[in-house]
Parts: sequence; C-alpha cells; structure tokens
Amino acid sequence: MDTKNKPADISDEVILQIANHALTVIPGYHSLNSNFYYGMVDGIARNFGQKRLPGINVKHRKEGLEVNIYINVLYGYPLMTMAEQIRQQIRKDLRDSLAIENVRVDVHFENIIDPNQQLEETSNETKS
Repeated sequence: MDTKNKPADISDEVILQIANHALTVIPGYHSLNSNFYYGMVDGIARNFGQKRLPGINVKHRKEGLEVNIYINVLYGYPLMTMAEQIRQQIRKDLRDSLAIENVRVDVHFENIIDPNQQLEETSNETKS
C-alpha cells in the first residue's frame, strides 16, 4: 500500500514555506520578486482560494505539483546552474519533509542585482 502524501492532502502554505526556505541555501539568491502585476495576481488568486507568497505560487496539476518561483539574483552567478540548484533543492526538501515525489519547479529570473550598486544606493540613502 502506498503511504505517500498526495499534494492535495498537504496545505499549500506548508509547501510555500518549504520552497521559500529552500531558496536560502542557494548561492547568488537575493530575494523573491513581487511586482505590481504579480501583486494583482496574488490578490485574485487569494479570492479563489489559491495560496501564494509574493514571488512563489503552487498549482496542483494532474501530472503532479507545480511550483513557480520568481526571484532576484546577484550579478555574477551562472543562471542555468542556479536554476538547476533551485529545482533540485526544492524537490529534495519537499520529498524529505512531505514525501511529495512528482514536483515540477519553474524558475523565473526577474532582476539581476549588482551588489556594488546596491551598497552604493544604501550608503547614499543613509547620507541624505
């Protein structure tokens, strides 16, 4: 008998939190991206009962679970390598924590952040 959890049996909020936490171990990850468009989509999704974090959403498909990640990354990190690391880490964490096996992870890079420019902007703001 198969005792594996089905994604529908697990709260989307738990899945979102695990996916969000998985990002923190990825070199070059800066932040989740939530722009105006996604903010509107988040509001509409909440009205229909879909759980989302700004920058992450979960969809239940016939084929399995789909997780979409919209992130900002630091300049100088190879994007293809990062995308694969993110996919592997989220799948591993969901498998280890919730015994969810069939997960599709789509990574969307929204902005590339130059750490030097970010530091300059921060120091300019504190001088004002």
